[in-house]
Amino acid sequence: MRRTPTPRTAGRLAACAVLLVAAAPAACAAAQQGSGANDRNMLSEARIDSLPPAQRQAWREYIARSRRLAALDSAEMRRELAATGQAAMKAAPNQNGSTVVGEHPAAWYRSPEAKRIADAILTYQTPSGGWSKRVDLAAGPRRAGTNFTSESHWSYVATIDNGATTGQMQTLAGEYAATHDAHYAASFLRGLEYLFEAQQPTGCWPQVYPLQGGYHDAGTFNDDAMVHVLRLLQDVSRGRYDFVPDSLRQEAATRVKQGTQCILNSQVRVNDTLTVWCAQNDPLTLVPVKARSYEFPSLSGGESVGVMEFLMDLPDPGPRVVRAVRAAADWFRKSAIYGYDYTYKGKLVPKEGAGPIWARFYEIGTNRPIFSGRNGIIRYRMDEIEPERRYGYAWYRTDAVGALKRYDAWSRAHPGAQAGRP
Repeated sequence: MRRTPTPRTAGRLAACAVLLVAAAPAACAAAQQGSGANDRNMLSEARIDSLPPAQRQAWREYIARSRRLAALDSAEMRRELAATGQAAMKAAPNQNGSTVVGEHPAAWYRSPEAKRIADAILTYQTPSGGWSKRVDLAAGPRRAGTNFTSESHWSYVATIDNGATTGQMQTLAGEYAATHDAHYAASFLRGLEYLFEAQQPTGCWPQVYPLQGGYHDAGTFNDDAMVHVLRLLQDVSRGRYDFVPDSLRQEAATRVKQGTQCILNSQVRVNDTLTVWCAQNDPLTLVPVKARSYEFPSLSGGESVGVMEFLMDLPDPGPRVVRAVRAAADWFRKSAIYGYDYTYKGKLVPKEGAGPIWARFYEIGTNRPIFSGRNGIIRYRMDEIEPERRYGYAWYRTDAVGALKRYDAWSRAHPGAQAGRP
């Protein structure tokens, strides 16, 4: 099913720009422990009303756009159910195993499989312009009355979680390059408009948009969600996709700048020292907040790697970017753990000469690795949480090894990164 793109709201770029200039660097407060927004309603009317006028107006317009787009999504499903005589929507087939969306070798896009996947992607694009996650696209196109998501309820419609939306757009772009079928380009452009609409007035992106509520409304670095968006927009702005009009390339470049400001304003400062990033941040203040029961406000030894690498890839980093990267590299080196091997079966095994590894979460202020089960109680030993969470989550990572090697070369090209306090 192919739909006409919804028109962009006039003046939203100006509103975003006003807020980015006016926003105080709230994320730089000492030893941030999260905010009072952990009540799960981070965008309540009371919180919006407490903002300065320019910020208040920008957020009201953003939330109003979200509601209009959510109404389009739900209205389409109601129409389909009425047309097919279904009492309830069916869940999309769930994908088990590796995803097929994203970038592939050029030869793949000339295969029958690629065309089947791309055609299915067209049908799973929401009226709001994005896509959900974990949908088995190999099962074929979406049928009327089938949910846009494989969830059993109306959830993650649509999202940037788990590489969703950005992955579908990359597949569409590759298939357009192979076939020059205009439907693929048109769907990509609708997805691009969706990403523009989803960007918050702070420059961040929520995990789910239209807004779903709870931690899904937070600015989300978790699983590299925002980094995926920013890298795709960078590709757009640099002309990688020749079917994107110049006006949208320019807007993509503006959105990357705003997203970079979100990153810089979200970097956690402890005792007046810049460190790294939390996996999710309060949408209004950018202070670290809790997500799922076992994901506390913390310093991320996982997601911060992707953020640091994105900043190192900026073509002309200013002094603030250089300071941010230097601080992150310093934190990674100070927080490295040696003498242990970590297995993804949830075991931390002493081993001479092993390491470095990094915990997924570090407690803000003490810099101690923290762990939690579904009961939401912080533990300081991984073996103190239930086996299901111990084995079902990557509590330690090694990604920073490669990032620090890149940093050594990067710092030589940016001498200000070699010494001094952030």
